[in-house]
Amino acid sequence: MTAEREIQGFAKLIEALRPWLDGVIIVGGWAHRLFRYHPLARIPQYPPLMTLDADVALPVAVSFSDQNLRERLVACGFHEDFVGNDRPPVTHYQLGGDDQGFFVEFLTPLSERGQEKPEARCHDDNCRHYGAKTALYRRAAD
Repeated sequence: MTAEREIQGFAKLIEALRPWLDGVIIVGGWAHRLFRYHPLARIPQYPPLMTLDADVALPVAVSFSDQNLRERLVACGFHEDFVGNDRPPVTHYQLGGDDQGFFVEFLTPLSERGQEKPEARCHDDNCRHYGAKTALYRRAAD
């Protein structure tokens, strides 16, 4: 996948997320990559981390009452790909028909009966708010 095509895929994701941009957080490789565009960033001499997916953290407080995230993703060219045997399964939102290309995973705090389960081994504020490991999250988009 070319860098231009990756940027186009990410731009489609941002368009789908537009109603919730004030509440979502881009994490993982794309956060590392986007940081280079900040005016105060010191750009390292090595290339940015490259991944095929974009990880999007969704805080519990994000409201989806006005619009449906899945419908916005589909309208922007994404389709669902259910992965694994978990219930519910991990959901990747794949862009276009290329199953080897750009996709998005949504990370939400793992909860049981509506109560967030805190992670005991957190070392910073982001970790305390979102959990220590990706495995502690349920991936969801609805």
